Amino acid sequence: MLNPAGERSYQMTAMLWFPFIAKVLATALVVVSASVAAEALGPVWGAIIACLPAATGPAYVFLAMQHGPDFVATSALNSAAANAATGLFLITYGILARRMPAWRSLGAAVAVWLAVSLMMQRVVWTPVEVVALNLAVYGPGLIFINKDEAAGTEPAQPARRRWFDLPLRAAAVAAFVSMVVTVSAALGPAATGIAAMFPISLISLIIILRPRLGGPAAGRLALNALPPMLGFGVLMLAMHLAIKPWGVAAALGLALAVSILWSGALLLLQARGRYG
Repeated sequence: MLNPAGERSYQMTAMLWFPFIAKVLATALVVVSASVAAEALGPVWGAIIACLPAATGPAYVFLAMQHGPDFVATSALNSAAANAATGLFLITYGILARRMPAWRSLGAAVAVWLAVSLMMQRVVWTPVEVVALNLAVYGPGLIFINKDEAAGTEPAQPARRRWFDLPLRAAAVAAFVSMVVTVSAALGPAATGIAAMFPISLISLIIILRPRLGGPAAGRLALNALPPMLGFGVLMLAMHLAIKPWGVAAALGLALAVSILWSGALLLLQARGRYG
């Protein structure tokens, strides 16, 4: 039997490891599910699953455990603003994936995200400005989806999946979330909110699927991720607005509800042939 000091040490160790294990399991589930869904059911399902808040969600849960409501609310507002940078990432990759080699197209999209996000850090955002920014990005992007008939029409080019591909990508996502939470105090709430929106899950999914499905299908998945990501911005803004009157726990619950309802609505539209 452990003495009291040993038991406390064991409990502290368990508390330190639990967040990391939870993030690994959550992100592994999303990356694996999105990859399988995109291959078996098409890019719409893969995009919707990839845009679920499996990386950002756990990050905010643990941010709430470490910081006060004001910190979380400011981070959420900046995450909602940075959601526009993710939209530009998706549009850039969706256009370039059919025209450029894998790493050049992905590198260009990541460079766009980084450049826009760095500029965003200089702005003190308001909810109205965040809504206007996201509409300015996602409005034209959603119009572009409807006009993009050629994307994804090339036959898939399957490549043999190595046994460690999916676990490695899931571990990369979990490590990133852990890093955001760990350095949040040094970054401050605004930079933390922007950093939490780095599209690590989408990048991982693209890296996995590009050699298996080809550039056109990977680009189509990126474009199909625009509607789910618009919903992601909505849930982050809803969480920001709900923290002050309801508290952090209720705001996190509201964000989860928005995510579920938005994804369900998109799947319903897809079943009726109005999306994807």
